[in-house]
Amino acid sequence: MYSPGSPLVIEERPRPRSGSGLVVDVLACGVCHTDLDLLDSAAMRSPHVLGHEVVAAGPGGEPCLVYPSWGCGRCLHCRSGDEAMCPDVVIAGVHADGGYAQALVIPDETYLFPIGHLDPATAAPLADAGATSYRAVRRAMPASRTVVIGVGGLGQYAVQWLRLVSDCRVTAIDTAPEKLLRALDLGADEAVPPEADIEPAPAVLDFVGTSESLVLAKSVVTRQGTIVIVGGGGGTLPVGMETVPYETWVTTSIMGSRSDVVTVLNHAQRGRVECHVEPLPLDEANTALKRLRGGAVTGRLVLEPGP
Repeated sequence: MYSPGSPLVIEERPRPRSGSGLVVDVLACGVCHTDLDLLDSAAMRSPHVLGHEVVAAGPGGEPCLVYPSWGCGRCLHCRSGDEAMCPDVVIAGVHADGGYAQALVIPDETYLFPIGHLDPATAAPLADAGATSYRAVRRAMPASRTVVIGVGGLGQYAVQWLRLVSDCRVTAIDTAPEKLLRALDLGADEAVPPEADIEPAPAVLDFVGTSESLVLAKSVVTRQGTIVIVGGGGGTLPVGMETVPYETWVTTSIMGSRSDVVTVLNHAQRGRVECHVEPLPLDEANTALKRLRGGAVTGRLVLEPGP
């Protein structure tokens, strides 16, 4: 990335030097809506390499999921394994060069989690889409009913986590008919467009995050319910005594902890969770981002750097 809003530039660079870290070869890297936000941001440093959903070859060649949040190692969040909450966190592809490349530098081997028999392209989205959605579900439980707003890459995982960790009834909401069908296939009890008549629920997970989706979330949450905002759509929700149902908890959720990554990997390795993944070569990164921006992606696009 060289300038906000402009296409990425594909170029040859020297292999990165380790410095005080570890250089790993990238096997696959997921394409995320966060990448679009970063690409549009004037605050991003340039040149910059995007990509935070990375599977890389460990020192012994074993494919490993890269935990992308690198904390200070000293604060309470880091000591509890929740480095994404560290005030000084460095996130691959955000604050440091990421996985839209053949190699990247990570702090050390402790950020590598072996994926076992999983295909690298299938495992890559677990680093963010899988772990972030699991964290959101974990924070919203227990609930007898859950509404999932937006069943794209993250929301499709959330439907599956809800089925695995609870016995609640799941309502999926999306504007894309193909995503609604996918949500039903993954275990949602019902899948409807936003304008449908939706029964209020004690838990609402918003994976869109626009002002419109947040208004919808407020309209379908019960009193004493929980709204978890995960999507980075730029919307806001006024919170006051009379603006949301009484005693509603409104919170945000971002990234997963180390234990979340371990849990989602365990489920994936046991065949309990799936994601519709479409691999593309690295030189089609701009094509992938354009498709994602246009909403022409049902599951997750994954870049494969190749040799």
